[in-house]
Amino acid sequence: MRRLKLLISSGILCLLLMSCSFKPIKQIDACTELGRPVYSGEKFAFNPHVCPKKLYEAYGPEEWETFFKLCDALRAGEDTFECPSREVYDWCFSGGPLDEFFPVARYSLESDCENGYADGIGYIKYAIPKDEFLRKQKEFEKMVTDILNENVSKDYTDFEKCVALYEYMINNYVYDYRESANNTFEKMANLPRGTYGTYRTFKDKKGMCGDLSNVYNYLLLQCGVDAVQYIGGPVEKKHAWSYVTIDGAGYFIDPTWGLPDKSPNDLTYFMITAVDRESDFGDTMEPVEFGYDHRNIDVDFSADDNRYASLHEGDFVSLDREKKTLYYKVGNEKREYHYSS
Repeated sequence: MRRLKLLISSGILCLLLMSCSFKPIKQIDACTELGRPVYSGEKFAFNPHVCPKKLYEAYGPEEWETFFKLCDALRAGEDTFECPSREVYDWCFSGGPLDEFFPVARYSLESDCENGYADGIGYIKYAIPKDEFLRKQKEFEKMVTDILNENVSKDYTDFEKCVALYEYMINNYVYDYRESANNTFEKMANLPRGTYGTYRTFKDKKGMCGDLSNVYNYLLLQCGVDAVQYIGGPVEKKHAWSYVTIDGAGYFIDPTWGLPDKSPNDLTYFMITAVDRESDFGDTMEPVEFGYDHRNIDVDFSADDNRYASLHEGDFVSLDREKKTLYYKVGNEKREYHYSS
């Protein structure tokens, strides 16, 4: 069941911000070309400007370029950012963009519905001391780049990145049954800020399906693979998973149902088609409204390439990148899957 996304409450705290003690995060030349990772030599560097191409195209450059300006302002410890309209300001702070694509800020800011925007300027209202926010952001950026550089390298293909980070997820994260039990608006409204969501899942290595999908997607986006969350299922039992695009083809990946306590075979829900996904949810697959919709959007989530079908009854063993071979087991039988890219 998917965690309910809460809108950032407004007008709860009025904070005195320290103006002299904080140090802004050193700015980097962030990527402005979607899908292009940032490197420091042979290593991955943190890219503050990530979003799925499908959502960039669906919402448009005005929203996303403004959101990136907000991200840059936050990394610099600033209190304002350029913003073209009240509508775009509300979109940036509506919950989804921050939680999925700048996670530390999601529960570190307050949205000011009355005075947050005026005359082309968006105002940032921190819910925690600025020093604390910048420290958390710096630690988060190191955490993300450490994960990437320990599990993938810049010469990996997109498929190899998907495999390596999928195995990283299912071997290091667990499903949070306690959060699942609190998955009602009333219960979550009473939980302390920051005890759920993408940032908390990165830190604690546990979360619900939406959190786990967001972490996986974020890591893929950081290393140049287009990935976005998708939600489907009946109203009373929604489920979230990931949708990736590789070589122009779309596939579903479920980092939640790939966990050891969710599936007997870890590759069952890796690179599957829409038909495979619908076998679990019938005809109730509908795109999530992304938690920050101010317009109806039409995004293509087709997935009909079944080239990876033979993997779905097996468990991952190893990857030989030189031979372009993925080794996996079906029962006690070791098999090979040969890929081209």
